[in-house]
Amino acid sequence: MKKTLAGDLMMLAATMIFGAMTIFSKQILAELEVFNMVALRFLIAFAVCFAVFHRRYRAAARETAFHAGILGTFLFVSYLCMVLGCKYTTASNAGFMMSLVAFFTPLIVWVQEKKAPTGRQTASVIITLVGVGLMCLSGNLTLNKGDIICIFSAFFYSFQMLYTERFARENDPIVLGTFQLIFVAVYGFVFSMLLEDGFRLPASPAGWGQLLYLALGCGALGFILQTAAEKYSSAAHSTIIYASQPVFVAVFSSLMLGEPITLRQVAGIIIVFIGVLITVDPSSERGSVTAP
Repeated sequence: MKKTLAGDLMMLAATMIFGAMTIFSKQILAELEVFNMVALRFLIAFAVCFAVFHRRYRAAARETAFHAGILGTFLFVSYLCMVLGCKYTTASNAGFMMSLVAFFTPLIVWVQEKKAPTGRQTASVIITLVGVGLMCLSGNLTLNKGDIICIFSAFFYSFQMLYTERFARENDPIVLGTFQLIFVAVYGFVFSMLLEDGFRLPASPAGWGQLLYLALGCGALGFILQTAAEKYSSAAHSTIIYASQPVFVAVFSSLMLGEPITLRQVAGIIIVFIGVLITVDPSSERGSVTAP
């Protein structure tokens, strides 16, 4: 139970860090094109991680690189969809669509393994999504192009989390969590060279600050925490905690952009945390859902 709690706290910390990602990703697109930004962000993140953990890389198993490549591919597609979606929708709507990871993850496991989610998991997903919906959605519940792209982001990130759970048990979680970053950087660089008008660096101190937060906070520390968390807690459990990300998006939007938090959002925040708490099963050391 202590290991599960430690995993939950690490996942919650990662989710809090990711909470500012949507805001900074949207802001930095004023200076950098999408693939350019992806390449820079993940290259800086990997370079710092390699400098700190280079000894662990030398001791890592050979299959770690292959596993990291799989995770990096899913991560690249998911992050690309999220950034593109943010260009056509609001940060709050993007946060809500990304919380659908909590819906897709047990659904994918159900389809692949013929293992239905438990009643506790189903109740938690429903309650969490209701809370997130109260926080993020306006009276008009129609979807725009950006919303749909962000839904695809959540779908691919569900695979990333499921395979992270599986691979974290077989590999050093720090090496696995950081090595995937170089694959994302390479994808971003290749597509930037092919599809965008030159490769450039941020032109302002604010742009550099946004890039470094995305690289060091979300890219390095965030994925180390997520990968380590999923060594001790199932993906189905972790995704419910991840679904609370819009709570932190709302908090950071209030602190950084001056956007007020309404009573409706407060109610949504309370409901989200009720949904997250329901996932805690004192009779189980780890969640019962396994990765494909």
